Amino acid sequence: MTTKVTKPRLADRLCWLAESQLQMQTARFAALDGGALRVIAVNAGVAAIVIGTGGAYDLWIVALVVLVVSLGVAVRTLRLPGAEQTGPSVADLCEAREGKDEHELEELVLEDLARDVEINEQALAHKRPLFDRALTLLMLAILVELAGRVVR
Repeated sequence: MTTKVTKPRLADRLCWLAESQLQMQTARFAALDGGALRVIAVNAGVAAIVIGTGGAYDLWIVALVVLVVSLGVAVRTLRLPGAEQTGPSVADLCEAREGKDEHELEELVLEDLARDVEINEQALAHKRPLFDRALTLLMLAILVELAGRVVR
C-alpha cells in the first residue's frame, strides 16, 4: 500500500499565512490593551501621591491636569475596537458552503481572511499612537511632579 504525498496547495499556504497574521495582530491588541490598563493604574497611583503631598507651588495642579489627560487617552485606547473578529465565522462558512464548490469556498475564505487582516491593521494603526500619547503624558506628569518637588 503506497501513500501518496500531496504538496500543500497555494490556498492552504495563504490561509496559514493569514491565520498567522491574525494571531500576531490579536497578540498586539492584547499587549496594547494591557499597557493601557497599566497606564491607568499608574495614573491612579501617581494622582494619589500628587494629591496627598500637594505643594507650595502650583506645579502639582499641572501634574494632575496632565494625569487626567493621560487617563483620558488611555481610556480612549481601550475603547477602540480590537481583534474581536479574527477570521470568518464558522456559521458564515457553513452558509457559504451551501451551493458552492470547494474552489469558490476557498476563494471566499481567503477574501474574508485578507479583509480581516486589513481591518485589524487599520485598527492597530489608530490604537498604537493613542497608547504612546497616554504613556508620554504619564511620563510628563511624573516629571512635572518631580520638578515641583525639586523646586520646593
